[in-house]
Parts: sequence; C-alpha cells; structure tokens
Amino acid sequence: MAEAINQKGCAQYEMSRFLAYRQNNPPLLHGTQVMAVMNAFAYMPPLEWAKCMRKLNDELDQRLERKQFAAKANRPRVLVTGSPIMYPNLKIPLLIEEMGGMLAGDETCMGERALYDPLTVTDRSFNGMMRALAGRYTRPCTCPTFTDNRQRVFRIKQMIKDHQIQGVIYHVLRGCLVYDYEYPVLEEELEKEGIPIIRVESDYNEEDVEQLRIRIEAFIELLKLKQFSEQKARGTV
Repeated sequence: MAEAINQKGCAQYEMSRFLAYRQNNPPLLHGTQVMAVMNAFAYMPPLEWAKCMRKLNDELDQRLERKQFAAKANRPRVLVTGSPIMYPNLKIPLLIEEMGGMLAGDETCMGERALYDPLTVTDRSFNGMMRALAGRYTRPCTCPTFTDNRQRVFRIKQMIKDHQIQGVIYHVLRGCLVYDYEYPVLEEELEKEGIPIIRVESDYNEEDVEQLRIRIEAFIELLKLKQFSEQKARGTV
C-alpha cells in the first residue's frame, strides 16, 4: 500500500507541473490532446504514466521558451464539466476546437479531478494509511454523487479563475441522472459570476454529432461576441 501511495504521488507531481503549463495562454497543447493525456492515466500503471508525463512536461518547457504555441490567444476559453468524456469518444472536445474555441479546462472524473488533490500520509502504519486514503476519497471529493456540492462548486469557480475560462459546457450522458439534477445549481452559481454555461446531452454513438455541432457553434459564437464587447468597452479593439 505504501508503494502504491508513492507511485500515485509521483503521478500527481507530474500532473501539477502539467496543469501549470496548461494554464498558459496562448496554449501549448490543444485541449483534445490534453484530454487524451488525462484519459491515459486510467489505462496505464501510475509510474509508467508519470515517466511519460515527465518527458512531456520537459518538452512543454522547451515549447514555452521557443514560444511554440498550439493556437492563438484570442480563442474563447472553454471548460468542460459534468459526465466523463472518455477516449475514443472525444466528439465534444473536437467540436469545441473545430468551432473556434479552446478547451482550456476539464473538470470531470476522467480529467483533473482524479489527481489535483494529493494524498497526505502522516502515519505510515496500516491504519494510518487507511485513514489517509479514506479522507482523500471522501472529504475533498468533488463528485456530484455527494449531496453537499459546495466543494465542487468552489472547485469549478477556482478552475474558471485559474484557466481564464470564458464559458462552461456541461456534458450529460443520457441516463446519468446525478449530473442532470446538479445542472440547475451550477447554472445559478455561474450566472452570479457572469459565466455563460450550456448543457449538452450525448451518448457514445455518432448520430448526434451534427446536432451537437450546431449547439456548440452557437455557444462559441456567443462567447466570441461577449469577448468582442468586453474588448471594445476597454478600448482594445
């Protein structure tokens, strides 16, 4: 158990480096590339994933020095939350970037949520490690299955600030009622912050791609218009 905790700690350290690079604007990677990297953690041994992430982080450091960016800074920055988006079902992130947006944040159980909060062990006995694990996976958990979602709302607001998010796409898998029930709460909270949010529902087939394209394109255009209006008000355009 101690070895497994150490391995997870190595992965979390590399993830913290990666998230710092992800916040860069202009972006160093496309959002779909980031999502594929995050998804890979669920399918690889932690140490192997951490080793690959170390190489990627070193490359991103070089890209930052060379100012080798993946997209322009003026793209609307979008955060995706709600139901998980798992490889190879990446139609929503692909559509976001195809329609001119930038997927700048991913608050799902297949994204940053799994690794952003590290495990702290002060007592290396078996009981001590068990208590640390129990605390890690219940107290700070931002999964909407918990009835008190204040920590989750706080985390999403924190990500919006850290990643300079301009709009949120809330993804609901058909039949995933937990997220369906949560959406009105988050919509109300983000409305107070002036952050546009849209709910999109999908499943694992490709039949709804065109419908999703229309909705996501309209949302990205709304963000672009809001962005232009803010720039005009500041006199920067």
